[in-house]
Amino acid sequence: MNRLIKISFGTLFLLSSSIAFACDYPDRPSIPDGSAASKDELIAAKNSVQDFMAKVDEYLICIEGDEKSAVEEMDNPSEEVLQRRDEMINKKFDAANEEKALLGEQFNQQIRAYNQKLQESKE
Repeated sequence: MNRLIKISFGTLFLLSSSIAFACDYPDRPSIPDGSAASKDELIAAKNSVQDFMAKVDEYLICIEGDEKSAVEEMDNPSEEVLQRRDEMINKKFDAANEEKALLGEQFNQQIRAYNQKLQESKE
């Protein structure tokens, strides 16, 4: 009975540690409307966008490491299996990088709207 308890706790520990080290995609920050936002709001948004992009890069490094580990643990995977896994990780990388580009462009649009608002207020 004592051995069963130790095995149960060991399994629970391993599962909880793998959950703690799981690769989590970061939450996308919100971007204020540049035509109504203050300079401070846009600066805060800029910091949030930069933080998000850094966290996405960390996420990509994490999933790449997890994938390497998963492949190393496989017993003689077929070329087809390796190809499918490679395609899946590439899709994740592409989606994350596309999200970064989209967010960057949306932020830049709001900066342009803010600058236009400032320009119109000077006229």
